[in-house]
Amino acid sequence: MTSRLARLWQPGNPQRRVFLPDFWMAVVESPSVGRNRLPRNCVKFEVDPRMSRHDIREYLTKIYDLPVRDVRTEVQMGDITWNSKLDHQYKKAMWKDEDKKIAYVFMSKGFEFSYPQMFEALEEDLELVKAMKQQEELKDKLNERYANRNRRVGQFLGA
Repeated sequence: MTSRLARLWQPGNPQRRVFLPDFWMAVVESPSVGRNRLPRNCVKFEVDPRMSRHDIREYLTKIYDLPVRDVRTEVQMGDITWNSKLDHQYKKAMWKDEDKKIAYVFMSKGFEFSYPQMFEALEEDLELVKAMKQQEELKDKLNERYANRNRRVGQFLGA
C-alpha cells in the first residue's frame, strides 16, 4: 500500500513496483524481568495502525530478511481525559489519545534479540549505582554482628 498516485499504465510500459511501503515500525523495549517479560526470540514493535499481520510479516522478511515464525497483534486504547467526575459518569470524554497497535513478532528458535544500547550511561547514573553497592556492603557488614551470633536458645527452654 502506498499513498503515491499511480500513473496510467500503457501497454509496453514496465509494471509499477513499490519498493518501500508507507508503513512504519518501531522497536519497543520490553521488560527483561517480571511478569511482562518476553521470550528471547520475541520482539515487540509499535506499528502503523493500518498494518495487518500479513503486512508485518512481509515487511520484516522482505525488507530486513528476518526469520519470522509468528505475528500477534494487539490494539491498545489511548488514554481518555475527563473534565470532571460527572463527565466520566456520563461518558463525555474531553480528549482521547490515538490508539496504538502493538505487534509481538516471534522469530525462529535460534534467533535471539536484545534491545540495543543507544546511549552511554551518564556519570550520575554510574555514581548512583556505585553508592547503592556501597550501601549493600555496609548493610551486610552491620548484619554480620547480629545474624550469626550464638543466641543460647536452649538455656531458656530448659534443655
